[in-house]
This record gives sequence, C-alpha cells and structure tokens, in this order.
Amino acid sequence: MKITLKDKRILGVLDRDPNISLSQLGKEVRLSPQVVDYRINRLLKQNTIYSFYTLIDAAKLGFSSYRIHMRLKNINKKTQKEFAEKLFVNYPTFWVGYISGSFDLIIDIFAKDSNHFVSMITDIVKKNKAIVESYESLRMLHIDFYTYGYFIENKSIREGNQMLKEKEDIVLDKTDRKVLTLIKYNSRIKTEEIARTVGLTRNAVKHRIQKMEKKRIICGYKCIVNFNHLSKLSYKIFIRYNTAYIDQEAELLNYLKSVAGIFDTVKLMGEWDLDIEIHVKDARELQQFIIDMRNKFSIIQNYEIAQILDDYGIDFFPEKIN
Repeated sequence: MKITLKDKRILGVLDRDPNISLSQLGKEVRLSPQVVDYRINRLLKQNTIYSFYTLIDAAKLGFSSYRIHMRLKNINKKTQKEFAEKLFVNYPTFWVGYISGSFDLIIDIFAKDSNHFVSMITDIVKKNKAIVESYESLRMLHIDFYTYGYFIENKSIREGNQMLKEKEDIVLDKTDRKVLTLIKYNSRIKTEEIARTVGLTRNAVKHRIQKMEKKRIICGYKCIVNFNHLSKLSYKIFIRYNTAYIDQEAELLNYLKSVAGIFDTVKLMGEWDLDIEIHVKDARELQQFIIDMRNKFSIIQNYEIAQILDDYGIDFFPEKIN
C-alpha cells in the first residue's frame, strides 16, 4: 500500500488526537483541510486505518473481561473466519486474533461474572466440536492502550488509556446506547449526524458524550492502524512473573510505556501474568527488545512469543452487551 511521508505525518497527529478537526490537523501537517480529508478517506478505504474507535469501558457497565487461548482442529481459513464471525454475532466478544504458536486464536470476551463466562465457553465448545480442540482461559484485569509512537520517529513519551479495571454497574438509557453504537467505530462522526439519528439537539448529544467521558464509560479514543501497511510485524509476548521480584511490576509497566511500538499491555490472572503487544520491523528487533527487558527486570521468570497473523475484528461495545 502506498503510504507517503505526508500520510505518516497525518497518522502521527491522529495517533495523538484521533478526533482533531480537519482544520487543526491541516495546520499541524501544513496541508489544506480538503487534502487532509482526502488522504484520511484514502487511508480508510485501503484499510491502512481500520477505524477511529471509541474506547468504551464495559467494566463500568457491570462486565468483567476474560480471554480464551484456543487451539483448533485441522480446518481451512474459510471455516476459521466463519467461526470467528460467529463469535462476534453470538457472544459479547470484543477481539479475535489469529496467531502463531501453541494455540491458534485469542478470543477476548465480556461476561457478567465467572459463571456467565463458563456458560459461554461451554456453549462455544459444545456447538463447535468439529473445530475446537482445546483451550485455556484467563481473567483480564485491565488493559492499557498506548499511542503507536513510530510513524515519523520513535517517541519515548506516549499517552495511554486504561480500561476494564474498575467494575461498576452504571445503567445507560436507550439514547446513550444508541449514541455509543454510532460512535464506537467512528469517533470522528459529526455531532449533527448523531443528533439527527437519535432525535436530539447537537448540544444534548455533546452533553451526553461528555457525561459518559466523565464517568469513564468512554475512556478515550483510538485510531487503530494496519501495522502490515507500515512494514511492521505484530507480536504477543506472554510473561509469567517470578513472584520473588513482584515489587518490580510497577517499574516494568512504566518502562513499557517508554517503548515505541507497544500497542497495549494486558494484566492477566491465570497461566500468564502479563501480555505485551508490540509492533516491530523484524524478529531481530523483537529479540533485542526481549533481551533488554529481561536484563532490566528479574520479575520475568518465563515468556512465550506469538505472532499476530490476522485480526478478525474489534468491538468495544458488542451487540450482546447493548
């Protein structure tokens, strides 16, 4: 895919502020708003930008988050894709990734509690006996998303958004749910368009969104890109802690914030303690990162690497929790 220096400058600004106006973005990259708009639409059309996501925190709505590491039986890519699509339609799934390594799929899913999660995974396995070979499950304690920081130059200071940590039971009315549905895949949608769709004034819509931001139901916005189009490979690094050095955890997490290319970190409970998703140019760069991290932190007892080969979708406000 053709990505020019101008495109990278635009992506760099959108990485920092996904909802910046076209006029302000134009000033920062020294292009007219019309040219900026054209280039953003082209990046969306060629799937360099997946979408402008609203980070909706399901924990604030009473949900916990769980992860399934699943190994599949010998199936073709078409069957695998259809299976992933069913997971989004039939369950409150918010991410499915196809990976290399000891298992094939990562499935991140919301549930009211552990019993609800067990009932869902049991249902998935029973209905897909010809596909599912085995699985392991983990509890997701929280996710931290970071700006990419690598479009123009590697930036050591990067902003982050944390979600899924503090569980509450906030009840949304139908209008708030409609607003979230409209903005979950497009945080740049014009307020006037939302207002027309939900039957409110522009100011009433702005007030509702600001209220949800204040309550941290909306905990941020994220321009998510196709790392392949930027000559990057994406890996998951699963880390098991040496509990004798657990005091290093905060220092480790703070260190990871300074590493350009780390997309997110996930605190886990189960077989693994931490999941790091990182974008690098090649396996050599990945290995150097791991060596540097291991040399700095004795808390890392063991780790496993898996390459993300395909994303089957992201949905922070799936239909099954709406």
